[in-house]
Amino acid sequence: MNNNHIKHSFCITGTVSAILLFLGFIPDKITDKLGVRHIDILSDIRRDSASNGAQSEWRQPVLLPAPLDAAEIPCPPGMVCFDDFSSEGNGLANFFRALDNRSKHTVRIAFFGDSYIEGDIFCGDLRTFLQNEFGGKGAGMIMPTSHVASFRRTVKHAFGGWNSQSLVDQNRDVAKLGVAGNVFIPNKNAWVKYSGVKISNLEFFSQASLIYLSESEASLLYRINETGTPKTVTLKASPGVSRYDIVADSIENIRIDFLSGNINVYGISLQDKTGVVVDNFSLRGAPGTSLKYLPEKILRQTDSLLNYNLIILQYGLNVMTANNTNYAFYQKGMKETIEHLRKCFPKSDIMLLSVGDRSMKKAGNYVTMPAVPALVEAQKAACAETGAVFWNLFEAMGGNASMIDMVGAKPPRANKDYTHLNFEGGKYLGEILFKTFVFEKKKFDMTGQKKKKQTKKNR
Repeated sequence: MNNNHIKHSFCITGTVSAILLFLGFIPDKITDKLGVRHIDILSDIRRDSASNGAQSEWRQPVLLPAPLDAAEIPCPPGMVCFDDFSSEGNGLANFFRALDNRSKHTVRIAFFGDSYIEGDIFCGDLRTFLQNEFGGKGAGMIMPTSHVASFRRTVKHAFGGWNSQSLVDQNRDVAKLGVAGNVFIPNKNAWVKYSGVKISNLEFFSQASLIYLSESEASLLYRINETGTPKTVTLKASPGVSRYDIVADSIENIRIDFLSGNINVYGISLQDKTGVVVDNFSLRGAPGTSLKYLPEKILRQTDSLLNYNLIILQYGLNVMTANNTNYAFYQKGMKETIEHLRKCFPKSDIMLLSVGDRSMKKAGNYVTMPAVPALVEAQKAACAETGAVFWNLFEAMGGNASMIDMVGAKPPRANKDYTHLNFEGGKYLGEILFKTFVFEKKKFDMTGQKKKKQTKKNR
């Protein structure tokens, strides 16, 4: 006997489907009273047709990504990121916002340091990388005289007829010192000449800004590009720091002769009207802590003219002794220095770079001085106490024995004093610091810190 059950299967399926369809039309109120879950086998079809209908109110919810927390963005492998000790974790916010508006005005960095950055080593390469990325021209603020003028590669510099005082001089008048820790007084017929060099963004500039203080009228003569017509200028007397801009489309070189008047010159800034400007304020032998003695009034007046966005501090070589591991005194002094600079540059972010690796001979071999890690920790602690940003240069170099590797590199990246960088080493570390800035800027943009700051401002 042939038993065909296919018909029975269709009957059962049809019956169940009919029952389910019927249940779908039972109102929710009835199913709720009965304690039965509402069944609607056509729910997916109804939803799709409703979503395509012009009268439907249903909308696919739009999920906006929440701003990331900075802690959620890890430091890339091999990179030494900044330690931000500011209260809100946005210790470079002013600098990063200024970069966003670089097409409207200059973004200015004061790079204070000792002989480690003398001759524009390290600092000059950081400037080049930043200007290539964010725009800007010129070598920034240059002093009228320099004992490394023939050594520096980022500007050609000649001068004559000057007297000067410096923060590291024994018989200096601190009250007269300017932003770079020195002051220059011209003798009769003193002069200075700056020329561009064949390095990216340094061949020419559009503005030379004289920063000075003169309580009586003073006169000077300047000539642009040697063949230009000399122009005589009378500078008005002023009780405070003043600025005089010499502007041209393209300045390849400029000579300024100081003809008369009692004038204190603090520097001449070679720059563009927009983009990044980096001023190298190196003082050989400076410990860094002595910056707290610079006159607040003069520095604040200078800042009102130049508008610094970031202060970078690089010190430590001149306070280390080989086996000393207690730098509590230096931590205290650097804390006072950062607090003083914050008063002098109220709109600027402040960042401190640790001392780099330094080697000494022990049992016939070069090893890292025991003082180095101890001083690094003291510098980091000073930043933690003041809410400044810290960058561990020692670790970025490679940590223990990294100076030995830099001296032995091909070509060498450091001098055989196992203390100072050469130009190769300056470029190497300058690029590392630049890439760290770029990463931290992207992280700042991603975390929504800008939006948080603007919201608070609008309240």
